[in-house]
Amino acid sequence: MSGFELIEYKFTPDDFSLSLEDEFLLAKITKELEAATDPDALRAGAIKLLQLAVHRQAIIRSLIARLSNLEADVIKTYYEE
Repeated sequence: MSGFELIEYKFTPDDFSLSLEDEFLLAKITKELEAATDPDALRAGAIKLLQLAVHRQAIIRSLIARLSNLEADVIKTYYEE
């Protein structure tokens, strides 16, 4: 088996902090859901949250794939001295 380099990246609490936009969206949706009394409104809110979560996950997956491809291209590129 060939050798490989293992790179460990440690996360800090700041890496997972919410942006101001995230905090605003969280407060807005929480307020709307707490005020809802109609089951259809709650269902619609849950569907919106699901769509948001899946969309963000797709964006994250796409960004990771792009970064991985860029890194793989750099590893494969040989530069002459």
